[in-house]
Amino acid sequence: MRSWVYYIEISAYYQKGSRERASAVYVVALPEDKPLNPVDMECYASEYAPVRLAIEHGMAYAIGFDEEIKNPQDYDLMGYREDMELYVFKEGLSFKEGLERVYRLLYESIEKEDLVAIEPVVDVGSPPKELMFECLKRAIST
Repeated sequence: MRSWVYYIEISAYYQKGSRERASAVYVVALPEDKPLNPVDMECYASEYAPVRLAIEHGMAYAIGFDEEIKNPQDYDLMGYREDMELYVFKEGLSFKEGLERVYRLLYESIEKEDLVAIEPVVDVGSPPKELMFECLKRAIST
């Protein structure tokens, strides 16, 4: 299986000026039939997956989270695979649907009292900022 791994993180801001962060690893399965782009870097690899491939054709595969997820079915997870240390999604979830589930899990893991703002952390290798905000907003509204 080809895959793309994202580190997804949120920052929560509170009335008294404190901040809390929550994060998870999001694994996306990539289609085998889509071509990879060649790269001329001997120390790296001969090919790489274009960024849009994961977003447009990827399917949610798994979440890595530091805590036990109490009700995996609430996030469309089949269960925990100890050999990979990942919670695996049910088949058929798109990239966006999986990202929404990751954001919902992160949102539900933070303290809500005196919460004034929440935002995705944008970093190198993150999905596009607009997509992250869209999925976070949808996750919070459910």
